[in-house]
Amino acid sequence: MVTEHSIQGLDTQAQPRSGVVTSVRLAESLRTASRTRGGEIHTDSEIGAIREAAYVARLALDAALRAAKPGVTPASLAAIVGGVVAAERAESALNGVTLARRAAFPAACCIGVNDRFVHAVPSDEPLADGDVVTIDVAISLRGWCADLAECTVIGRGNARTHAMVEGCYEMLNAAMTLMAPGVRWSVVAAAMQQVASDRSLGIVTSLSGHGIGRRLHEAPIAPCSLDRALVELDDFTLLPGMVICVEPVVTEHADGVRSVDSDGFAVGVELVPCEDGWSMRTSSGRSGCAVERTVVVTRSGCERLDEVPPSPRATTTRRV
Repeated sequence: MVTEHSIQGLDTQAQPRSGVVTSVRLAESLRTASRTRGGEIHTDSEIGAIREAAYVARLALDAALRAAKPGVTPASLAAIVGGVVAAERAESALNGVTLARRAAFPAACCIGVNDRFVHAVPSDEPLADGDVVTIDVAISLRGWCADLAECTVIGRGNARTHAMVEGCYEMLNAAMTLMAPGVRWSVVAAAMQQVASDRSLGIVTSLSGHGIGRRLHEAPIAPCSLDRALVELDDFTLLPGMVICVEPVVTEHADGVRSVDSDGFAVGVELVPCEDGWSMRTSSGRSGCAVERTVVVTRSGCERLDEVPPSPRATTTRRV
């Protein structure tokens, strides 16, 4: 989770965006780094190490998704994630994390449900038909990190929630279609923002994608929408060897509410803190979701690092 800016009464329209989906604001030093070089250029061996971490995260995430059914608690899903991560001799990059004056994050992953979906501590409340669930898994394996998230509707759900989840994935696909050497991130962000606007989705502008490597959250800041900070200060050019977590974060919108202002910048959705000190929910009570991939920029485009199995020595669990 990165460093965070004021959580009290967070209004993403008034405050600069930053952080990551599970929220956290990148430190000012990382913002400066993103202006100058856009993050690390990783070697093939380093990318291979991140790929192995991403594959373990995928194993854990898929195991939790298979178990996510009505009557199952988010806490039990987090226990499944923790078990897979431990079996693969990796570590959760979230469990035990501390920020500011808050207690350590108490679970192996974040699991959000409906409107309580950012930095969400897995609860003991059973899932019900129609719940929108986001599972965010971040791990460290032999000193290298990976970060993945999936969202899904439990049971049958309704057309509105399914449309939100589909729109979130469409934003991710739009980003990966454009990611290639020489492309400015603002072009990628604009494409994701356009999908959200076309689908009448709210955009959580206080959270961003991010670089990743030895640390879970590194430069550059890679938002899923446009704002003045990105356009004027933080934009960067994609280069081969960059590894970036692409992370659209959206909510349902009331009919007639715009996602983009008259300047072409995203209108942020307001989040408020929950009593556990970590979880954030929408002030409107409308559901939200997020999806995340750890992606490497290649010489001809980009590649998801969780898709291709690493060498046999990297994992002991067979993916199904």
